[in-house]
Amino acid sequence: GAGMVAMLLERGGGRAPLIGLGAPTGKAAARLGEAVHAEAASLDVAEPVREALLGLGASTIHRLLGWRPGSNSRFRHDAHRRLPHDVVIIDETSMVSLSLMSRLIEALRSDARLVLVGDPGQLASIEAGAVLGDIVGGDTDGDGDGPGGAGGPSRAGIVVLDRGHRFGGTIAPLAAAIRDGDGDRVMELLRSGAEDVTWIDSDAGRPDPPAPVRSEALAAASAVADAALAGSAADAVRALGGCRILCAHRRGPYGVASWNVRVEGWLEDAVTGFSTGERWYVGRPLLVTENDRELGLANGDTGVVVQVGEGRVMAAFERGGELVLHPPSRLGAVDTVYAMTIHKSQGSQFQVAAVLLPEP
Repeated sequence: GAGMVAMLLERGGGRAPLIGLGAPTGKAAARLGEAVHAEAASLDVAEPVREALLGLGASTIHRLLGWRPGSNSRFRHDAHRRLPHDVVIIDETSMVSLSLMSRLIEALRSDARLVLVGDPGQLASIEAGAVLGDIVGGDTDGDGDGPGGAGGPSRAGIVVLDRGHRFGGTIAPLAAAIRDGDGDRVMELLRSGAEDVTWIDSDAGRPDPPAPVRSEALAAASAVADAALAGSAADAVRALGGCRILCAHRRGPYGVASWNVRVEGWLEDAVTGFSTGERWYVGRPLLVTENDRELGLANGDTGVVVQVGEGRVMAAFERGGELVLHPPSRLGAVDTVYAMTIHKSQGSQFQVAAVLLPEP
C-alpha cells in the first residue's frame, strides 16, 4: 500500500496529488495509517516522498465524507460538493456496504482515481451489499475474465495479490478450501494431524469444554493476568494475542457472553491474586465497541486493565507501536474479551484461534 502511494506521489509531477486514505471502521483506518507509516521508514524513496507518506493520515469513510449527525444531508461531501482528492484509497473494502460505497463514489471528482483494497473472500458487510465481491465477479486470477474466462462485471483494473504473509503451513490450503466450499477437503486437512490445525469432534456448548480449548485459553489468559498483576502493561498487552475464543453468536451456550464468564471462572481458580469482584479488575481484557476520538481508540481495539500502584489501575492499549494508558473511568463502550464474535475478529491476529461452531 505504501509503495503504491509513493509511486503516485513520485509521478505527481510539479504538484503532489492529494491522497485520501479510508476504511470502513475506525480500527481498520488506524491500522491502515500505521501500516503506511511503518512501511515509509524502509522504502527506498526520496526524502520529500517519505515525509509526505509520514504526513498521511487515514480515517473512516464516514469521516472522509464529512459525516454530520443530525443534519438532513448526512455528508458534507456529495454529488454537489465533491471531495478534493485526486486519489482515494479504501482498505478492507469487503466490509463496505452498498449504500456507503454509493455515497463515496457520488462524492468523487470525475477525474479522481479510486483504489479499492480488500479480500472478497472475507466477511461481507453486515449491512446490505457485497460490493467488492460483485466488482471482482469471481476474477481470482486478475485476468479480467472472471472464473474460467466467464467474464466478470469489471474486466480491467483488478490486481490479485496471492502471496500470503500472515499465515502459511496447513492454514493456507485450509482457508482456500473453506473459501471454495470444498467441505471434504476442509475435513481432510483438519484431520490430517498437522500441528497448526486441529479438529475437535465435540459439542462446544456442553458445560465441560474440550480440554485443548480450556488449556490454550487458560494459558493465554493467565499470562495476561500475571503481567497485569505485576504491573507490566507492555507484557500484558502483548500477551493479549496469545489465544482468542471465536464464537458465531453473542449469547447462548455457544456465545461470547457464556464463554467470557467461563474463562473468568477458570482464572479465579488458577491464578493467585486474581479476582473478578470489581468492574475494572486487574487483568480484565477489554474490547472497545465504539470509536472514541477523544482517547484515540477505535471500535475493535483491545487492551487490558493493569495494576499501576497500591489500589490503582489503568487501562493499557497499544496504538501505532506505542503503549497508552487511560483511567478506566474515562472509557466509553467496552466489553470483556476472552471470547469475541468472528465478525469482531476481522483484522486481528492471534497465535491460537479456537473457533466454536454451534449446532447446524
